[in-house]
Amino acid sequence: MQDPVSPVQQTIQVRAPARLHLGFLDLNGGLGRHFGSIGLAVDSHHTHLSLTGEEEPQHPVVSVPVATHNRITKLINQFYLTLAPHIPTDSRLASVNVHSLIPEHAGLGSGTQLALAVGRLLATYHQIDISTAKIAQALDRGKRSGIGISTFDAGGFVVDAGLGPNSLTPARLFQQAFPSQWRLVMLMDKNHQGIHGEIEIQAFQNLPTFPLQHSQNICHLTLMQLLPALIEQDIDLFGSAVSDIQGLIGQHFAPAQGGQYTSKPIGKLIEHAKSLGFKGMAQSSWGPTACVFTDSQLQADRLTAELHGMIDSDIQFEDIELLIAAGINQGAGITIDS
Repeated sequence: MQDPVSPVQQTIQVRAPARLHLGFLDLNGGLGRHFGSIGLAVDSHHTHLSLTGEEEPQHPVVSVPVATHNRITKLINQFYLTLAPHIPTDSRLASVNVHSLIPEHAGLGSGTQLALAVGRLLATYHQIDISTAKIAQALDRGKRSGIGISTFDAGGFVVDAGLGPNSLTPARLFQQAFPSQWRLVMLMDKNHQGIHGEIEIQAFQNLPTFPLQHSQNICHLTLMQLLPALIEQDIDLFGSAVSDIQGLIGQHFAPAQGGQYTSKPIGKLIEHAKSLGFKGMAQSSWGPTACVFTDSQLQADRLTAELHGMIDSDIQFEDIELLIAAGINQGAGITIDS
């Protein structure tokens, strides 16, 4: 890391995409590595932050909850403490402008993208040359999954190796452009949040040992079906592999999250999509967000219309929101405006 020079005086913006976490490779850890993740950058939501060297912000900003404001302040303080302690106090920034945020605890990687966006914003402002992985390490991200770190850098479809005895953040194994014509029908439940914080830590501690055979099956499916199907753009084989992996992961986490899916209404809609012949279904992380993979905008539109028919006719689905998303094959956008 080079010594900082004079801060950039123009307005700096960072816009980072949401990510889906589609499953773990090895929750057993029998070979000495734990977790290993599969995931994808998507265009459904972004964390968009900015700062300026001037006293007053020049861009419209949105109000944020006190807890989020405090989290941003903590990240800023942690950045200076761990990555730039030599910067004089009177040269440090105390706040950033928030334009949009990825929904929290929805399975979209909000915490990692917020931390990396804050870190990259401050590093750019102070002209500090530092990798995204080192920012993640300093700001306590990447403790299990490296998907959000990789998608922040370059987007696309990612597989990481999880954590070994000497890992600081998960090593990236694979990164591939997601087919531009494929679409995801995303199902979001405004009435639920995924497990997080201390409850998440306890869940990992209390769940039984993941069967070694299931880890082996997931790795086999990933290497010999999921990734080849992605490269060859075979949506049916890709979807089948995703669903098979999700079945093994969901079975393991069901005692903690109340079933295969965190949100029961989303689970019913997913089952309906399956009955229509769709093969690729996934809950992202602890949910509640889930998705169905489709081969085109037209197919996504048709599925969305079908699911809206269920949603509009039954009050149990009143908190469900449907979005059509595409994969993003580029990382966070970083701009400096004069």
